[in-house]
Amino acid sequence: MKIAIISLPLSYNYGGYLQCYALMETLRQLGNEVYYLQRENGKQSSLKKILDSFKKMCEYIGLGEVIYIFEQQTNSGLFYKTKHFREFTRKYIKTISPILRSTKEIQNYCKKHDIQIYITGSDQIWRGSYSRSINDAFLGFAPKDSIKIAYAPSFGSDNWEFTEEQTNFIENQLNTFKAISVREKDGIKLLEENVKLNITPNVVLDPTLLLSKEHYLNIAQQIPKRNGVLTYILNNNEEKAQIIKEFCQKRKLQSYSVINPKTNSNIIKGSQGYPIEDWIAGFRDANFVMTDSFHAIVFSIIFNKPFWVFENEARGNSRLKNILQLFECNDRFISTQENLNIVDWERPIDWNRINHIKDLLTKKSLDFLKDALEND
Repeated sequence: MKIAIISLPLSYNYGGYLQCYALMETLRQLGNEVYYLQRENGKQSSLKKILDSFKKMCEYIGLGEVIYIFEQQTNSGLFYKTKHFREFTRKYIKTISPILRSTKEIQNYCKKHDIQIYITGSDQIWRGSYSRSINDAFLGFAPKDSIKIAYAPSFGSDNWEFTEEQTNFIENQLNTFKAISVREKDGIKLLEENVKLNITPNVVLDPTLLLSKEHYLNIAQQIPKRNGVLTYILNNNEEKAQIIKEFCQKRKLQSYSVINPKTNSNIIKGSQGYPIEDWIAGFRDANFVMTDSFHAIVFSIIFNKPFWVFENEARGNSRLKNILQLFECNDRFISTQENLNIVDWERPIDWNRINHIKDLLTKKSLDFLKDALEND
């Protein structure tokens, strides 16, 4: 079958790229042809289109270095910064749409590729404040008689972020879906409290958990080994930095990061994003993981690495607490407001228990996906 997936557009988000790849790869392993739809807002100027096409052509014919040097010297453009992400896309994601800036463009693209099944998810595609288009996030662009599936979309919050008009649209639209799942239990609660559905939604795993540790090891195999405390902090502050410093000092371990701290700066030179393969390898090599990221929790679980999770109000604690609850390790959540002197930092994780839960939930999630894809 030919399947189109819509989620948040890919940017500098390691988890975003990996959930995209994992869902596409899982669907390919089930014998499908899969396309990823990149939905963005706003118009792009003709000049920028020409410049972007020129840069891609230069990279394609082996002259990409000229563009990288120019951008570093002039502090302009994003081509240099995103080089490794494009390499990962070409090698692993493969069939991805150009940037689509309207519902009509999505419909034309899907018609051109004879799409038969439409999937929304995963990641925070159903978070009202993040979505580029509520209509498209809930597959409003798909033909009425097509198969529509929600696989692990996240609301990203325990609050309903939609207007009354949007809520009415969402209810009507979801009642045309063949199967509905969400990534968090909070998502089930939000649906139950705000819309009436004719089918029961399920909780399934983030797509990254559908692929095995061995699968990711194969992707990361060429990256040199490290050791120490892996830090993946998206919203840093003095409290988190001090806790990590003391944690490392007491264990005589060095810390290392899998995100270039300069990536989000306005200075192009030196701000190239690390390869996604390097990000994965960071979890392979870690003695401990300290993070405030959802997908860092996921990969700590995949690689069975002891981890601690800091609160992250800016990006939403609901997602973090939900996955910790799902794997019965709520005690790994750290609030910088609590008395950290009483935290048992040496407390072990019962990996046998967590791996058992993972096996059960992976089977459940794959069964949901297979059933949803079956022709009735």
